[in-house]
Amino acid sequence: MKHIILILILSLAQAASEPANVKAGEIGATAQNSHIAYGGRLFDMWYEEVETDFEPDNPETPLADGSGGPNGDGTLNNAAGSPILNSGHSYRLKNLFGWDLRGDAGIYGHNYQAKEFILSLGPLSPQYAGMTRAQWIQRLTTGEGNLPAYGDVLNQAQIEALVDYMLAIRDRKLPYPDDLYALSVDSPKGFVLAPGGDATAGHKFYQEQCAECHGEDAANIIFDNGEQTLGMHARYYGYAIAMITLVGEPGSDMGPQISANLSVTEQTKKLLDLLAALCDRTRYPRGNATDPDVPDNDPRCGTYLR
Repeated sequence: MKHIILILILSLAQAASEPANVKAGEIGATAQNSHIAYGGRLFDMWYEEVETDFEPDNPETPLADGSGGPNGDGTLNNAAGSPILNSGHSYRLKNLFGWDLRGDAGIYGHNYQAKEFILSLGPLSPQYAGMTRAQWIQRLTTGEGNLPAYGDVLNQAQIEALVDYMLAIRDRKLPYPDDLYALSVDSPKGFVLAPGGDATAGHKFYQEQCAECHGEDAANIIFDNGEQTLGMHARYYGYAIAMITLVGEPGSDMGPQISANLSVTEQTKKLLDLLAALCDRTRYPRGNATDPDVPDNDPRCGTYLR
C-alpha cells in the first residue's frame, strides 16, 4: 500500500517525545490522529512496533523460553509480579481482548473462534462502559488478573496511545466493529461482513492505496509463511484487514491508509468498499499461496463473494 510517511513519522516521533501525562484533546488534531493510529498498531503487536528484544515465550513448551521482558524469558508479569506464561496470546492485546474488544463475548470468544486465551471482558463489554481513561491507563500499566502489566515493557506515552485507540473505538470515534461485520456462529471464523460496501469503489481505493505494494491482483506479498495473499487474507479475516488498513501494519512502513479527515461514517464506508472488492476471487486470486481459497457460498463475504 502507498506509505503515508508523514503520518508514520509523526507516530514514531510522538511515541518518543509525548509528555508522560498527555490528556485527551491537549495535542493537535493531526498529532492526535497519529497518536491513536500508533496505539492501534501497539494493540495489534506492540513488540513489532517498539524497539525491544522481546520474543514471546513459546506456548508449545512447558518452560518459559523466550527473551526480553521483565524476566528476561519472554514473559510478562501479572499485577502481583508473577510471570504469566504464554498460552497462545503472545501478550498481544488483540488476542487478549479480541479484534472487536469484547473479550469472550466477541469474535475470539467461546461461541465463535473459541480462543482459549481470550479474557472474559474487554473495553467494549458493558461491565466496563464507565471505566475512565485514567483507569484504563492504570489497568494496562499494572495489570489485573490475567491481563499483563504492560508498564514493564511500554512507556507512559505508549500505554496512553493504546488506551486512546481502544476508547476511540468504544466511543465510536473510529469505525465500530458492529458497522463492519456481524458475529455469526454459522461462519467459519465467526463473522459476516456488513452490507453497504461498494466493490467498484473498493477496486478504485485498492488501486490508489494498495496496488503499489501488493500488486494489481493483491498477490505480490504472501502472508503467514506463504499461506495467503492479501485477497485471501481479507476473505478469511476481513475484520483484521479492516483495522490494519485503518491504523497501519506493526513493524513496517505501512501507516494508516484512510484519511483521518474523513468522518467515521466515511471511514467505515471506505473499509467496507475495500473488503467488498477483495471478496472477488477472480480479480484478487490465490496466486502462489498454499492455503485453499474460500469456497463458493462461504458466508464470511456474504453477497460480496465473487
